[in-house]
Amino acid sequence: MPKNTKEAKSEEKKIKEQEKLESKNKKTKLKSKIEEKKKDEVENKSVQNKVIDNIKNFISKIIEMQEKVRRDLEEEKRKKDEDKKNLEKKEKKAPKYLLEYYDLPFRYNETVVKILAQTPKRLFVYWDVSDEDRQTYLNAFGENFFYDTYPVLLVHNEDKNYTSEIAINDFANSWYLDISDPRDHYTIQLGRKFKSHIKPPIKQEVEQTNFALKNDYLFIAMSNKLEVPNDHVLFEEFKPYVTYRNVKTHAQEVKRIEISIYQNELKELYKKLYDNEIPLDENAKFDMRNPSSNLGTSSSIAK
Repeated sequence: MPKNTKEAKSEEKKIKEQEKLESKNKKTKLKSKIEEKKKDEVENKSVQNKVIDNIKNFISKIIEMQEKVRRDLEEEKRKKDEDKKNLEKKEKKAPKYLLEYYDLPFRYNETVVKILAQTPKRLFVYWDVSDEDRQTYLNAFGENFFYDTYPVLLVHNEDKNYTSEIAINDFANSWYLDISDPRDHYTIQLGRKFKSHIKPPIKQEVEQTNFALKNDYLFIAMSNKLEVPNDHVLFEEFKPYVTYRNVKTHAQEVKRIEISIYQNELKELYKKLYDNEIPLDENAKFDMRNPSSNLGTSSSIAK
């Protein structure tokens, strides 16, 4: 029995030590779990704090951007108000003008013919017939007057005494005319010719009206007289002396020169350019002046 008691005690002791070890292990594990839990809580809290900080920073940036937009809008409004005030001040100071725009009329309702020189060999002519004159022709020759006639321009060279007839149409109010003789005086008649080529009768109620009717041609209006420009080379008259001026001393000196050579050379040049058209003066000498200068009128002015 003693032996059993001793073994029993030894066995009991082992059991107690085992229980004590297990208890210690349990405490260690529990402590480890608690520490891990605390560690996880600390980490979670750190992540939460970072998230919160990021959210705060984001909200702060949004507020900052909103504030900047507000300031920009206020500044823009302030500038607009300032510009508006400055504009109102300028408008008050500046004189007020009435802006008007006018279109040139297509016609002036007048019976008129005008000629202008575009070049020495081309004329520009424009015309119009008033409504009153149109009605007079209808009353005199009938409602079909403008259908039974067609308009013409009679171009008359007064210097060479010849006339050219140009057929035009009722859709035009201007025309370009090519001529063969520059430096001459021209006039233009506007008229109408009857398609039947027969002198028409005039109604009795307007028979007393003065119509310039010659056979099948009815005169309407006469243009201004125009001198057409010169188409030749123009020479200036040479003087028998030349004046020299010293730019340093301002002294002037007059020297005579011989011009017969120049006259002869110019005469030959003119002969080459315009054969059989050498201008001569009263003494049958080569005239170096403008060949059309003796006409006495300006070719650029329509009279």
